[in-house]
Amino acid sequence: MLNRRVYIVLSCVLTAAAFAGVGVVLYAGVFLVAFDASDGWSAYGAAMLAGAACYVLLPPHILVHELGHAVCGLCARMRLPVFRVGRLEISRRGVRYRFWAGTAGETAIVPSGGAHIKGRLVLTALGGALFNFLYAAAVLLILFLRESALTPALYFFLLFTPLSLAEGILALLPCETGAGRTDGGVICGIVRKDAETDVTLRVLQAQGIAQKEGYAAIPAALLDEAPVIREDARAFAALLFLKYERAKQTGDRTGAERAFARLVCIEEYLTEEECAFLQKEKGSAKSEVP
Repeated sequence: MLNRRVYIVLSCVLTAAAFAGVGVVLYAGVFLVAFDASDGWSAYGAAMLAGAACYVLLPPHILVHELGHAVCGLCARMRLPVFRVGRLEISRRGVRYRFWAGTAGETAIVPSGGAHIKGRLVLTALGGALFNFLYAAAVLLILFLRESALTPALYFFLLFTPLSLAEGILALLPCETGAGRTDGGVICGIVRKDAETDVTLRVLQAQGIAQKEGYAAIPAALLDEAPVIREDARAFAALLFLKYERAKQTGDRTGAERAFARLVCIEEYLTEEECAFLQKEKGSAKSEVP
């Protein structure tokens, strides 16, 4: 795994190089193309404005990356409860666009069945970078093979080629960031067989079993024999939620109370949806008290 500071430095360098590439494309559009056609300023100016608007509202290079995860995840028989690109989020709660959200993306996965989890996770993790590279390769290939002049539509896609390449490379760098592991970090963890990856694989396997047979069908050893990891890790919270649901379905009241109490203790690390679930469960518990 890369040191986080090293990753930040590499991220800054790659991002700067990507924007420098965008600058070159803008220069080419303004000075090498726009003056060659009577409608050049309007056509290529519209492409530039559309590119700027998309970068702010729905970044194409992030969209391509998350689509890669989604497509490869579906091919690996994964369900996608949450698909988020920048400010746009598609989940079981519907479609939401939040102006105050960040520009990153997220594709949550839940396996259908508990078999071959490791290989399916690798395929899903690689999908994002793969689509970024395919996008860049396709645009550059079309540009190279075209005998006629550059069109405004192709110019729009060319604007995001450097950013797409940088996004793919950064995703493959193995690192533990503040937002979690990169795709390369996930794959590195699988190769190294570290504790957090072990828990992640157990969680995915248990989720797959629960999807097909219910929480009660999850083997107790699968959850109880998981190694100890940091409580701020996403896998840790997911493991506790599985223990809680399994204990409820098997009638293990003590186990459910223990898992729920631990979840309350790490509430600061939970997502908005998970916190809402805790509040709902707290309300249900109060209503059951005579």
